[in-house]
Amino acid sequence: MVVTAANGTARRVQTEAVRREQILSATRQLIAEQGYERTTTAQIARRAGISEGTIYNYFSSKGAIVKALAEQAQRMTMERAFSRAVPGLQGAALIRVMLEGAFEAAHEHEDLMRAFALNVDYADPAQPGVICTSAEADAEAIAGLDAFLRAQQETGLIPRSVDIPVMTRLIFGTVNQAMEDCIVGGHGEHERTYIDLMVRMFSRALYIE
Repeated sequence: MVVTAANGTARRVQTEAVRREQILSATRQLIAEQGYERTTTAQIARRAGISEGTIYNYFSSKGAIVKALAEQAQRMTMERAFSRAVPGLQGAALIRVMLEGAFEAAHEHEDLMRAFALNVDYADPAQPGVICTSAEADAEAIAGLDAFLRAQQETGLIPRSVDIPVMTRLIFGTVNQAMEDCIVGGHGEHERTYIDLMVRMFSRALYIE
């Protein structure tokens, strides 16, 4: 069997992806079990079955791992929401299926959300004075929602008078708070009410019904 440079590069990239996911998975488990502050890179390394030094080949600090976890969870939540936006759905019906998809994905990350809220700042003990902000982790999701709303505006579904950047942040902040209330704050029995009210608010603010 001839191993080409391309094959070797592909194998290395695959190995790196697997190793990175091992670190993320181990960190997620430990934070869920004992919290962010008590979790150390030494514990993460043991749980992942690697040396502590190997972690720093992929992440600069514990805070950087947590940031990557937040980004991963946020990305999966947004992808689930956008996947529900099938052709033909508009207005309140579109908003409802997207919100239901987002909440469904958030429940799959319930352990993370219970361990730490995605919209707070984390001081990293390994880097005194340095804050890992989840606001950075939200940037990609906000950009995706902004692009989605702008596309709807370009087709005429959303009036030109709607300020898309402002609406994007209002929607993103409201949905995140609702998820925290329901999944972390113990108000899960009111999840359907939260979704119903957000559908009404967002559809009235965005669309001509």
